[in-house]
Order: sequence, then structure tokens, then C-alpha cells
Amino acid sequence: MRKLKIKMTMAVLGLLLVVLWQAPLRAERIIHFAGVDWKVKNGGPYGPGPNYWSDSPQSVWIDSLGRLHLKIRKENGRWYCAEVRTVNPTHYGEHRFLVNGFIDRMDKNIVLGLFVYADDLDEIDIEYSKWGYEGKTDVGSYTVQPYSTPGNQHSFESPLDSAKTTHYFDWQSGYVMFGSMHGYFYGAPPSDNYYIARWIYSGSDNPSDTRNLHTHINLWLNNGEAPQDLSVLEVIIKDVVQPLNTSALETNTQLPATTELEPNFPNPFNPATTIEYAIDKPCLVDLSVYTIRGQKVKQLVHQFRSPGRYRVRLNAGDLASGIYFYKLKAGTFTKVRKMLLVK
Repeated sequence: MRKLKIKMTMAVLGLLLVVLWQAPLRAERIIHFAGVDWKVKNGGPYGPGPNYWSDSPQSVWIDSLGRLHLKIRKENGRWYCAEVRTVNPTHYGEHRFLVNGFIDRMDKNIVLGLFVYADDLDEIDIEYSKWGYEGKTDVGSYTVQPYSTPGNQHSFESPLDSAKTTHYFDWQSGYVMFGSMHGYFYGAPPSDNYYIARWIYSGSDNPSDTRNLHTHINLWLNNGEAPQDLSVLEVIIKDVVQPLNTSALETNTQLPATTELEPNFPNPFNPATTIEYAIDKPCLVDLSVYTIRGQKVKQLVHQFRSPGRYRVRLNAGDLASGIYFYKLKAGTFTKVRKMLLVK
């Protein structure tokens, strides 16, 4: 009888292994946002937090305007957080996030992260959180990990009078330059009054882009603690602009041989188009949009750039239909191209 029971148990285990082996694995959810593919995090509990993560369309979705929504939500008594990361790794260059939400008013346990990450020692963060302290006012922080190393973190106050903010870090081999602004900007704002904070890091913990860092956005709970103030559980990302990252670049690390301004795509466009350019040597770069009469209507880039390939996304916003010109000035190089906005 004992041998029979053992044989039956082994048979059941064998059948279970066959079922598990034949059962299809649950595919990762992939979304397309801001011109690239992103993986949606699912499962748990694991970090940061630790938390449970949901890839449900109720937690992460793209709306009819092409904006990314991340939401912390409760289901069957459990809180679920939201995170996305790019399928392909990123590299040196500016990473810019256009955010919609009163992120200065979130519950003390909620954290918004805009960052690039390979591991806990190869990470660059922009974060908004009270970190569990209700009265904390310096809710914004710029960090090059590890945060515990003196000089690796800069915190700042960020009272917002509008839900629209822009946050960026320009990640280069010798430094990381951070900035946050009131409103949406693809380049420098009209004046310094728009800046919430700026900071430059030039320490030794700046990660190399050979470490295969990916761009991440997440909304999560500090230490996995449930939120008490439920008024802000969702953040909208209007756009993300990051360095051009294609399979060709991943296999060919050669820098551009010349400076060039590429045709925008799509063209004609509505409501957005992408402009790509290449820089062959360090210089001050200005990329601006003009009307047919020569009036500047948008300044997309006005920053010092290292050699590389870059991409900027132009959203038409309140621009009227018609012909526009975009001009790249990079050192002594100047080039103008034409585009058509059709509304």
C-alpha cells in the first residue's frame, strides 16, 4: 500500500509538471509611447517598496491624446503601483519628462520617479515624495545613486501653481545636469523665473552608458505603506524626450562624422512631429521653430551638447495650420528645413 501511494504521488507530480511545462507563459504587456516601446511592470511584492505592481489598463494606459497615465489603485484589499520602462536601453544625452499632476500635493507615502536605471548603483533619479513625513516641504529631489554618499543628492521645495511641469536631466560622461520648470518646455523657458530648481552633479558615481540603463517612470508607495490622502493617485505624462536610441546605435557606437539636421517625420503632421539632428563636436545647440514670416514661435533646444544623435518631439499646441521652418544652429553650422502643420 505504501509503495502504491508513493507511485500515485509521483504520477500526480509528473502530471503537474507536464501541465506547468505546457502552460503558456503570460506575455509582458508592451505599450508604445513617445515614439518608443515600454514594458509595463507586473507582479510582486518587490521593490521599490516592496510593492505589488499591475500591468492592467486600469493602472497604466494611453489616452486619446497620446498621454501616458500611471495610477495607484486598490483592488480586492490590495494596493497596486504602476511602472513602465523602455524596452531598449538609453544612453548619454538629455532625458526630458512633461508631467501633468499636482505632484507636490501627493500623499506622504506616494513617490513619483523619473529615472534611468541598470541596478541600485547605476541609477539617476528625479523624484517627488514626502517620504512618509506629512510636513515635508522639499518634496523634489535629484539623485545619482547611491543617495547615501555625501553630495549625491539635492532636495528642493516645489510649490506648484499649475499641474503642468517639465523635468529633465542631461546625462553626460563627465556630469549630470538636472532641471525642473513650471509649464511644458522642450527647450529653455522664456526666463529663469520658470525654473523650480537646477543642479549639476560631477561626482564619481555618474554611471557609464555602457551599463545598459533603461528609462523608467513609476508611481509607488514608500515602504509599501498605504496612502491616506486619496486625492492624487494618478499622474499623467504628456511626453518623454530622450536621446535617439535605435538598434543601429546599439550595434554601432561611432559618433556622427558630421553635424546634420534631418527632415522631420511625419511631415505634414498633426498634432506632433519628431526632429532628429546629429552633432559631431561639443557646442552650443539652438533648435527653434519659425513662421513663414521669420517670427520665432518655439525654442526646442538651447543647451550645450556633446557629440551624438538627438531627437526632439514638437507638439503643435496652439500653433495654427500652415508652413513653418525649423533651424538648427550648432557652433558654426546652420541649417533650415520646412514642415507643414495641418489641423
